[in-house]
Amino acid sequence: MVRQPTMEASRQKVLSSPGNGNGAVKKSPLDADFGAFAEGALRRWHVPGISVAVVDGDSTWAEGYGIANFPSSPVTPSTLFYMGSTTKAFTAAVTSLLIDSGKYSSSQDSSPLSWQTPISHLIRDDFVLQEGYEWPAAHLTLEDALSHRTGFPRHDKALASFAGPDKHPSTVRDVVRSLRYLPMATEPRVTWRYCNLMFMVVSHVIQTLTGQWLGATMRERIWEPLGMNGTFLSVEEALGTPGIEVARGYYWDYFGVSQDKKVDDGSTGLDEGANEEGKGGFVEVPFSSLDVASGAGGVVSNVLDYARWIRCLINEDDCTVLPKEAHRELKAARTVLSPDSAKGYDAPLAYSLGWLLGTYKGHRVFTHGGGMEAHGAEVYFFPDLKYGVVTLANTAVTSNIAGMELAWKLINDRIGVPEEGRFDWAAKSQKTLDEQLQLADTAIEKLYPDRADPPLPLALPLQNYVGKYFHPAYQTVTIELVDGDSSSEKGKKKGELKAVRADMEWQMVFEFRHVSGEFWAMVIDFLNTPNMLNGQLARAEFVVGVKGTVDKLRIEFLEDGSEGVIVFDRI
Repeated sequence: MVRQPTMEASRQKVLSSPGNGNGAVKKSPLDADFGAFAEGALRRWHVPGISVAVVDGDSTWAEGYGIANFPSSPVTPSTLFYMGSTTKAFTAAVTSLLIDSGKYSSSQDSSPLSWQTPISHLIRDDFVLQEGYEWPAAHLTLEDALSHRTGFPRHDKALASFAGPDKHPSTVRDVVRSLRYLPMATEPRVTWRYCNLMFMVVSHVIQTLTGQWLGATMRERIWEPLGMNGTFLSVEEALGTPGIEVARGYYWDYFGVSQDKKVDDGSTGLDEGANEEGKGGFVEVPFSSLDVASGAGGVVSNVLDYARWIRCLINEDDCTVLPKEAHRELKAARTVLSPDSAKGYDAPLAYSLGWLLGTYKGHRVFTHGGGMEAHGAEVYFFPDLKYGVVTLANTAVTSNIAGMELAWKLINDRIGVPEEGRFDWAAKSQKTLDEQLQLADTAIEKLYPDRADPPLPLALPLQNYVGKYFHPAYQTVTIELVDGDSSSEKGKKKGELKAVRADMEWQMVFEFRHVSGEFWAMVIDFLNTPNMLNGQLARAEFVVGVKGTVDKLRIEFLEDGSEGVIVFDRI
């Protein structure tokens, strides 16, 4: 098992305003028993380290557990992590401040900026949609974009690192201009559909209106007034700031395929989950730039700063950084999620502006998670209880699993929920984890349950499918043959074709497994964290033209449901 630093070495307590108003001192919930529970969660879920902050009335406590950077640098409350989609709340908050200022207006009719201002009235030349989407292009508003009700799916795999004929580093403006090539999944305002790109659209709107970088606006209007001096919208800026430590990201090698990359984790034998085949062990992940992530997921911060942020949101009367109207608007429900979202809560969740909201045991709760390639964040706050929890950790997916387990233990303890009345977040997470680890092996059955048996042969020799295929938003997919020597890795079946997408913001590998005729199952995994926890599936079809050559590649990406059929032309 991984040797974590001792509690004394790894833990730094922060206690501010310890009184409860009557002279008594509150006891920290982050005591030795909780520390043992946290370290157990790190081992169970294969997470190097995690930091936790709790806000309760006038008190704030924060602790760090485990490893920020191997072999021995411990997590402290000051350690910075990628915050992922918890960034969205800041983007919405900045928008509310621009609206409240009364200084900005629609370029079309000069009406004051509001949540109902159409995006096309603010960035007309850039916000152009496909033919047939004239109504959404004219009517989608800031409120629509920030509440995930535009009808656009994720399209995260269309985020290119470079754009334009000159191949300049992509900007949020480039992301906005790519929308003209992307299909919607539903009609606008019909259902909740998570879309990072729309928060990038609003980031471009903010930068256009203010004339400055979004990170500067966030710092000027929110972070500095709240004393959030360890918060950045640039990992490069964070890494270059003296006295700041950013936690390295890691992934756990479940399949034993990264033997030469594993870090020295200080263990003295096989780690938990390792076996005689060499499975198990942590692998370091390089720091990722956050320029394009911007207001959708670009923040780097720590639990101490986020405790200040949720304290502001809890104590509306005392937090003048956000005016009363902003507090009300940011927390008002805009869209209802599916019934499945009720698991663990009293009823299905809703989405406001950068926050999920619902009730738990009769208490109103706001929450949002964040995930990057190798980091995860969980944020919760209960306004009526004046209570909140933040967790940050340094793996993908399992950081959020461990964070939820720790956060809900603290929440249930605070409310006084008996053990038998607590939702089993660990069991739910384990089921999800098991399904992800089996995703590649079950891909064909999941995607094509009614496939031909026996399958029809390909129309052409396999080599004829190799080549480059292009889509103006999703860019180039370069298909190559899978090396015969690596077609079987540790006994696991592999595809016949693959495409390495190293020139995209989310670097991925597309693996093609033949199903029948020209139809293929695609298994998608992240290039820098190849353990399938972020794995996805897609359906693919090669189109053979009248000349007997492969002319097109049609892919239906399936992250959170169908993202529409994307047609790549052979080039």
